[in-house]
Amino acid sequence: MELAALLEGARTAPPSRRIELRDQIAAYGVPAIEGVRPWLDDDRLAAFAVRVIEQVGIEGEPAQATRVLRSERGRVPANVTGDVDWALQRLKAARRPAQQPASPATPVVASQRREPARYDSVTRRRPR
Repeated sequence: MELAALLEGARTAPPSRRIELRDQIAAYGVPAIEGVRPWLDDDRLAAFAVRVIEQVGIEGEPAQATRVLRSERGRVPANVTGDVDWALQRLKAARRPAQQPASPATPVVASQRREPARYDSVTRRRPR
């Protein structure tokens, strides 16, 4: 399906079915953001638009998605500002580089590795 058809399908779908189109629309990247941007001030469509923009950001355009959500935050209906804030937090987390495990300062050579302690099977008894 083309983006225009997906957007029209989402616009006319009931809210319970609209979310099923989010990923298909978001797959178009920046054009998807621009396609749903006019919906950010629509009471019926604003929350969906935020979710599409967030998904585009998670899938590879975090800077553009963040920029649009920040600039349009004042336009969204009051009941959707929390969704915008949530999406911005998720995008911020998605932009952080994955933490690399700490490496030891000195590499451990195989001969330096300690063997685990071994216990013999003989039980020591206390003297009586």
